[in-house]
Amino acid sequence: MQKTLARLVLPAVLAVLSAAPAAAQVRIGVELPSIHIRIAPDAPPPPQVEVRMHRPSRDHRWIAGYWDRQDDRWAWAPGRWEQPSRRGSSWIAARYQREGGAYRYEPGHWSHEKMVEGDDYTRWHRDHGRGPERHGDRDRDHERDDHRRD
Repeated sequence: MQKTLARLVLPAVLAVLSAAPAAAQVRIGVELPSIHIRIAPDAPPPPQVEVRMHRPSRDHRWIAGYWDRQDDRWAWAPGRWEQPSRRGSSWIAARYQREGGAYRYEPGHWSHEKMVEGDDYTRWHRDHGRGPERHGDRDRDHERDDHRRD
């Protein structure tokens, strides 16, 4: 009886124990910092002219210089050669888009990095009636208008 029980239980216990480290590895991960969308009251200055230096290796990608929003001012981030931290990742250039009376700024980042709204952008949306609660009001207004037409 004990031999039969050992033959059934032992493989099950070993299977669970061998899977445990793999499950622990899945849960334990390095989370990259998020890239924050910002809002600025003024447009970035024109791009600066740069000279591209010699490429260090085939794996390096050129990242052109761009204006970065730091606190309440624009600061030039010079062009550079960089290796992607993940294979197959590509560089997405910084974007500046006029939005209302301000400029939405999406920093340059690698394609695998997560883009989220920064606190200043979220506050600006809320204060200027562009937050999610406004979309709900607008949707209800459209529904009301649709019923009036019927």
